[in-house]
Amino acid sequence: ASFGLLIYYLEERLGFIDADIAILFLVLGLTGIFVQGVVLKPLNDRIGEKHVVVTAFIFGALHNCFYGLATTKSVIFIGVAIGSFTGMSFPTISAIKSNNVKEHEQGRIQGALYSLSSLASALGPASLRFVYHLTKDNDYPGPGTMFLFAALLYLSASFCACALPKDKADSRSFGDDTTKESEPILQNHVGGERSGNGDFGLQDSHYGSASAMES
Repeated sequence: ASFGLLIYYLEERLGFIDADIAILFLVLGLTGIFVQGVVLKPLNDRIGEKHVVVTAFIFGALHNCFYGLATTKSVIFIGVAIGSFTGMSFPTISAIKSNNVKEHEQGRIQGALYSLSSLASALGPASLRFVYHLTKDNDYPGPGTMFLFAALLYLSASFCACALPKDKADSRSFGDDTTKESEPILQNHVGGERSGNGDFGLQDSHYGSASAMES
């Protein structure tokens, strides 16, 4: 769900004040650092990219259920902490895409992925607002139904992720050389750093690994 939309919802329905929102961002930041910096890489090595994506989407459904059914502030804080695990999905999907295209297609596939992400960032909140206006005067969960709708979308995405072919969605099945090459890809996505020429670190890492292999 859109975080801005969540803030407005919490202020209107649960009486969140500035101090509560500050705590919300603190929880979001700390858990996000923990998930991206500590959990993601070992989890990916253990269960593979496909199952990381499925796990992230399940967490997405779960934390939206917390938002939609919450009647106290503490439930929201728990939901935000759980929601941080949803952040594992995008860098993992990006790594899967990178592992399945040639070197000269890296920029194109990443551009397409970020374009789809931008489109979803626009359509998602608009869809939730539509559900909100339809349900805001209903009995419990009332306007929280929009988050239950978001949870349904995440569950649908989980089923789609389960259908991904393992030989395409798990770098461990590519062979030792490809696996070694894919590791810095995921690390660069997690770090989110850009190289000096403005391109994403993923592309530089992938090109660098390929050049080393050729030499």
